[in-house]
Amino acid sequence: MLAMFVNLDPRWRDDFRIWLKEDMFSARMNIGFNACASYDLLPETNAAKIPNPAFLTVYETASLGILYSEPYQALRRKRDTKDAAFHQRFLDAERYTLSWVGPELSAGTPGFLPFVYVDRFDLTTKNLQNFNQWFIDEYLPGCEEIESLVRLRRYTIIEGNRRVFLFHEFDDISAINDKAWNTLRGNEVWKNVAIDQGSSAAYRRVISEN
Repeated sequence: MLAMFVNLDPRWRDDFRIWLKEDMFSARMNIGFNACASYDLLPETNAAKIPNPAFLTVYETASLGILYSEPYQALRRKRDTKDAAFHQRFLDAERYTLSWVGPELSAGTPGFLPFVYVDRFDLTTKNLQNFNQWFIDEYLPGCEEIESLVRLRRYTIIEGNRRVFLFHEFDDISAINDKAWNTLRGNEVWKNVAIDQGSSAAYRRVISEN
């Protein structure tokens, strides 16, 4: 998966989604991407002192290889005028190339769901095994009990400024106010996770294609 977090000056926001839908999404679907979606930050869910970027755009591929293939790299090298202009307008941009790490919680639903909750963080070597064991033994089974949490995927960050990327997909984001979610999120193991500025928050889907 590819994930882009950006801010934009308000004057470009309406055109941003039109450009994504008409240009970016269609070009990537044409070379074999599985799904594309763009989300707005839900500011009240921001878990960090410094806000996350206002927009998240995600692209799903069948394998990591597609993100390094010549068809995709050619799109990046030969940007048209509108594409180049929007990339220059991006503020606080963070780009992540992500490789899936199983197991996952999944209902087999194609595409991206209406809401996502994203964690981006680092783990020291000392705390890595403990977190991995807790994630498999407790976190995944606990998330499976949350009815509106439809899918949870974990990724290793191949390109990006953190180490671990958790991508939770909900059909109803109100679940993050429930006891079950807050119990999982309040576990002691999170004290060893380096979640710093702009790392954990929910986003609402605005446009998608699959």
